This record gives sequence, C-alpha cells and structure tokens, in this order.
Amino acid sequence: MGNAARPGTVVVREIDHDPFAVDGEQYLVRELVWNGIDGRSYDLVRRRDDQVLTEDESFDSHPTDAQIAAVLEEHGLDAEPETCERRQKESLVATAHWHDNEWVGT
Repeated sequence: MGNAARPGTVVVREIDHDPFAVDGEQYLVRELVWNGIDGRSYDLVRRRDDQVLTEDESFDSHPTDAQIAAVLEEHGLDAEPETCERRQKESLVATAHWHDNEWVGT
C-alpha cells in the first residue's frame, strides 16, 4: 500500500553539512528532506552528543552565521559574529565552513 503519511510529515533523508568548530566544540547543520514536498528544514546539531539545538523550530533555509550565533547564545555560548574585512560579511569567530560554494568564517 505504501506510505500514506501526509506530505511534509515524515523526514525521508538527513544530510549532514560539513562540521565547524565554535569555542572548541564541533557543530553541523543538518538538512532535513521531507516526504512529498520540495521544502526542506535545517537544524543546528552539536556533534558530541548529536543534540539538535534548534529542536523548538528549524530554519527554512541554511542558517546564516548570525542565526547560528543566536541559537548558540540561547544555549549559553557567546558566539557573536564579526564582520570579515575581506568579504564584508558577518562570520562566526574561529569557524570555517563551506556554504553557498564558498568558505565562510576564518
């Protein structure tokens, strides 16, 4: 009979993006692919224990460094982004990760 679940109610695939470090701790963005819809969700995950830090509400697109910093601050970590002089974009301090076909961070 197949899966009769309503579209957008079942995660059919998880894609872990490249990990990055903030203050000595490893994190990653996990992309969630849902059944029957094109939309995706993105969670911030601490690698050490696979804890989803965006459990209350996922992002609708890959989060910016400022959004990641806000989530980390909600969990007690001071992760204020700074503006990169070369790129004139905000990036988390002491991070480097691949996003939108370029390295983000330092």
